Amino acid sequence: MSQLPRMAFVLISFPSGSRAFLDIVAVMSKFEQYLLGSIQVPDPQKQSSLFGILVKANTDQLGALTGSLGKIKGVNIKSAVLPADKS
Repeated sequence: MSQLPRMAFVLISFPSGSRAFLDIVAVMSKFEQYLLGSIQVPDPQKQSSLFGILVKANTDQLGALTGSLGKIKGVNIKSAVLPADKS
């Protein structure tokens, strides 16, 4: 039985001005079919940026996305997943 797609929000923090942003965008382009939207918010006080991504994917696809993002130097990542839509 195939997994149902689930809605998830992935929050990524990374140092401002680092190469991490370009690496994040490169990973996102590989998973673009699952992405519904994104937002970037700089935090000048901490010299870091936050990047949020809204995703609709099954848990294997979400794991591949977050795993790829987690390998980027300087990146911290958290995700929140809603229960599967049974309709």
